[in-house]
Amino acid sequence: MSKENRHSYEFGPFRIDTANRQLMRDGEVVPLKAKAVDTLLFLIDNRGDVVEKDELMKTLWPDSFVEESNLTQNIYTLRKALGDGDYIETIPRRGYRFVANVRQSDSATSDVIVVRERTRVSYEEEYDPNALNDGDSTAVIDINPMPGARQLSGAGPKSPLSRWLWLTIATVAALAVVVGVFLWRRSSRVAFESARLAKFTTTGKAVKVAVSPDGKYVAFVLNDAGQQSVWLRQLVTGKELQIVPPKRTDIYGLTFTRDGNYVFYVSQEQNVLAMLYQVPSLGGPSDKLLQDVDSPVTFSPDNKQMAFIRFSPGAASIVIANIDGTSERTLVTTRTGDAMRIAPNGVLPPSWSPDGNMIASPVSINSVQWDQTIYGFRVQDGARVELTKNHWPALGRIEWSPDGRGLLATIIETESTSEQQIWFLPYPAGDARRITNDLTDYRDLGVTADSRTIVTIQSEKKANIWLAPTSDLDHPKQLTTTSYDGLNGLAWTPDGKLVYTSQIAGEQNLWITDPNGGPAKQLTAHAGFSEQPIVSPDGRYIVFLSNRNDQEHLWRIDIDGKHPMQLTRGIGDRHPTFTQDGRAVIFKSSNPGSLFRVSIDGGEAVRLTDRGGFDPNVSPDGKLIACGYRPAPADKNRFAVFSIDGGQPRLISDWPALYGRLRWTPDGNAIAYAARQAGVGNIWAQPIDGGAPRQLTHWNPASIFSFDWSRDGKWLAYASGSLTSDVVVITDTRR
Repeated sequence: MSKENRHSYEFGPFRIDTANRQLMRDGEVVPLKAKAVDTLLFLIDNRGDVVEKDELMKTLWPDSFVEESNLTQNIYTLRKALGDGDYIETIPRRGYRFVANVRQSDSATSDVIVVRERTRVSYEEEYDPNALNDGDSTAVIDINPMPGARQLSGAGPKSPLSRWLWLTIATVAALAVVVGVFLWRRSSRVAFESARLAKFTTTGKAVKVAVSPDGKYVAFVLNDAGQQSVWLRQLVTGKELQIVPPKRTDIYGLTFTRDGNYVFYVSQEQNVLAMLYQVPSLGGPSDKLLQDVDSPVTFSPDNKQMAFIRFSPGAASIVIANIDGTSERTLVTTRTGDAMRIAPNGVLPPSWSPDGNMIASPVSINSVQWDQTIYGFRVQDGARVELTKNHWPALGRIEWSPDGRGLLATIIETESTSEQQIWFLPYPAGDARRITNDLTDYRDLGVTADSRTIVTIQSEKKANIWLAPTSDLDHPKQLTTTSYDGLNGLAWTPDGKLVYTSQIAGEQNLWITDPNGGPAKQLTAHAGFSEQPIVSPDGRYIVFLSNRNDQEHLWRIDIDGKHPMQLTRGIGDRHPTFTQDGRAVIFKSSNPGSLFRVSIDGGEAVRLTDRGGFDPNVSPDGKLIACGYRPAPADKNRFAVFSIDGGQPRLISDWPALYGRLRWTPDGNAIAYAARQAGVGNIWAQPIDGGAPRQLTHWNPASIFSFDWSRDGKWLAYASGSLTSDVVVITDTRR
């Protein structure tokens, strides 16, 4: 009889149990992933000593090749969970050391003995009735006790017939148990518990993906030089066929019909309502089916109907139609301000359950703050069903597992990251579990009919900051080298420094640097993500978007990063811009969708426009606001100019596809933008008098994620880099 030794470690207010592998703080469980717990335990076991990075990585990932960033992410997660205590010390260029005083206690758990049923069978086991009274702390579990069965020690002699009968019964029972256990283990295997991941494309230009139900073909959207096309590739041979030719459009997604004969896709050209098409899987002309379809479609199990999302002013609906586009009906509609809203993240499809009874959709829940989960809506009457108890900051694509045992979803797990991972959500009950667990970003997904193969898009953005004199824009010089700088905003200070975003160790923070030399300084840390920075005209404050209180709001800090202060408290507050005097900030808010103005010292925000405006930017003379604007729900987005006091807009031109935010040119005569389609990798200017846009730069075709002119108009800073995305195939190796 063996005893299991259980160790527990205590340090500060924390206690970690090695058997249950749980970290507790003052009796409350601190949520940590298993790998983070393993990291903490290994550091504690080697407390006081420097643990080399290589040793940690070999211990934590013994059979895998992983990048050092995975270890860095684990350490960051631990430090965040442990709070303000300095428990883990970084030894530069070497590793880490656990430095807290640790108290250890040992205890033996009670032994558990499984005693087989003491019935009258021919293969009597040796049994000592006194063995259970030897002073050990022992729990006895008697499996399936038979009423009236006698103890073996008192059993009398049995006849041969009786022995044969009981032996037969026991044999049949044993076989039943073996078969039952086999079937139970087979049915209870965890989906994608062990998985193999392989890259399927290597161009870095695949943006959407789908897989045929039989797993033989993968369809993907290729984005090249601003044009998108659809390709079909055979999974085994790798042979490719272009089934939709290149066009300057956005393709929301791809869906194979249940029989695999057609690929459906939604295409939206600039400033035109989206159109649903179908194309034969092995090539042929595309047919238009429906207009005003705002998500990829999902098909009913019998392949006779489809469902999709449609947006209208202040509302979102799940619409069902026949597979040929006829006989539309609205299943459910939610509106802005409802306690539960469907389709919170735009062009993401619903998913039809394998039994045909419900359609799943991501939803937002307005409790303490907006967060997201998944509801099912019954096809018969639209009644809603909560499909998981988990809530997250953001959901991406969802798909039912074809065996009906759960849903697959791309999920942003915490507010401090913008990368999505793939999860499996058991249904009708069970704990949500990650399938992928790394620092890359997974977008879109599809799954085969046997539930064994997932296809997804793995993407990564990289950028560095460059400087170009306004007098010679076509000869820039590189300023930063980390590959993750300026992706989500940069801004000049009045004295010629640059404030910019940088992504390091799983965080996105604000940094400041002097282009004339000297080290960059970090301004924010361990407070969610920080992006879209702007600097006040007097150089005293930085205003930026942050989710440090679990919801996106605008915050203010001093130019040195100190004294953070929340400025706004709406829903979806973003796109800040300073008034000329620096005493107020104008911004866009989602509820209601309008432009607002708030004092630099906080307080109640004042609404400036009656209907939606976005990406506001105050002109150099402080008199105008340039922004994006849609005059009517079915109209195109436009460039518009408002008075600084609000009122009615003056429409300039159609809204282009662009990266980052708008900026006024230094002379105040045009609105500049970084083109995302035509002229990829260059900055264009749209004159406010309505003239034709003109190209300002002639750089390479790398994307421009953000840019800004210096206050004196002599320098242009921009973040240029790449957005690579490829198809990845994930195979369940244990099913």
